[in-house]
Amino acid sequence: PMRNNDFNYKEMDPFGYACPLGSHARRLNPRDTAHNMNRRRMIRRGATYGPALPDGAPEDGVERGIAAFIICADLVRQFEFAQNVWINDKSFHELGNEHDPITGTQDGTLDFTVPDRPIRKVHKGIPAFTTLNGGAYFFLPGLTALRYLATLDS
Repeated sequence: PMRNNDFNYKEMDPFGYACPLGSHARRLNPRDTAHNMNRRRMIRRGATYGPALPDGAPEDGVERGIAAFIICADLVRQFEFAQNVWINDKSFHELGNEHDPITGTQDGTLDFTVPDRPIRKVHKGIPAFTTLNGGAYFFLPGLTALRYLATLDS
């Protein structure tokens, strides 16, 4: 069986050498390094839209991007918490002056740290890599509700 998702950070990568502490992947799934992690799990999938921009090509104004689809049971406990605490909290893992480098709110004044030996590399003035164009919350009823709705006459 595939085991590429069967790992934790606390023992396997405590200092972030393999996956930096402030990286997008680590912030949105801190695994065993966050409290109450099982209560914050979400199903996340992305879908791209628009044509790919060839490497080295200048921005051409064509709409392209990623639409994120997130399913969770409690918007505040899961999605809003991840957005406000894990993505945009500068003190995540005690980093000090960092947001999520991909989806965090960036204004060119924040950093991104890549742990390394003998000394870490701090990238200063991270620009915004993404632009939020919109969002919506949708109610997805559970199976019990769907079964009930199926019994209604009209």
